[in-house]
Parts: sequence; C-alpha cells; structure tokens
Amino acid sequence: MKSIVQKSAIPHSKLLVVKRLEELNFDPSLHQHPEYQLFLVLKGWGTRFIGDNIKPFKPGDLVFTGPNLPHLWRNDPDTKKSSKTLGIVIYFPQNFLNEIISSKEEMENIRLLFEKAGRGLEIYGKTNKMVSKMMHELLNAKGFRD
Repeated sequence: MKSIVQKSAIPHSKLLVVKRLEELNFDPSLHQHPEYQLFLVLKGWGTRFIGDNIKPFKPGDLVFTGPNLPHLWRNDPDTKKSSKTLGIVIYFPQNFLNEIISSKEEMENIRLLFEKAGRGLEIYGKTNKMVSKMMHELLNAKGFRD
C-alpha cells in the first residue's frame, strides 16, 4: 500500500487560502494536511475517498474535511482523456478561530461543524448552493471589504 502524502497549503502570512483548481485530473495521491479543507467540484467525475468513506463525485459536489483526514478525488478514466477538471478549494488553519469557537457558547454550532469535519462532511441542498456561490465570490476577493 502506498503511504499517505503529507501536504501543507497555507503560508504563515495568510489566514486562509482560496484556489481555483484546473488540471487534467485532481490530485492523484491519497494525501492529508493539517488544514481544514472546503472543496467544490465544478467539472469532473469519479470517486472520492475521504477517511474510510468511498463515494462517487460529480459537478456540484461540496465537501468539508478536517485536519489530517486522508482524502483523494480520483477521476474516472473518461474524464482524464476528454477534458480538464475544475474546482474551488479553501484551506483554513487547524486552529482557525480556535479560542472563540471553544470558549463562546454562541459558537457551539460552529464548533460542532468543525468537529464533525474531522470525518468529512458532504454539504448539499440550499446550503450547498449558498456556500458554492460564496466560494465563487471569494475567488475574486482581495482582503476584507469596507
């Protein structure tokens, strides 16, 4: 069995990283990193592996994964030959809002969301549409708005 590749995505100078991914296929190696990851598939089909969960993916697939959770989006062979894949990924540091989330009762639902991401969360329905729209907007954002 191949070992899991360890990656790190956030430079020390940034709070989070937002990237548009356009490749022949998504990362071909099972990997993990210390950051939370929010990943939206815009184009591409295949099988995703997140922890011990294996499931097909397609455009519109939106998943939130926690730190050090092994994951891989493996494209179907037809996708690799016919066109590029496209996605948006946002990386949050492992300690993102840590003190606020863990100590303030108003943040309990957010704390639980981040906790559940440790096994991976698929986001669907109205929440998927709303978060997907915000992810598109974040691609063009520069810092905080006034």
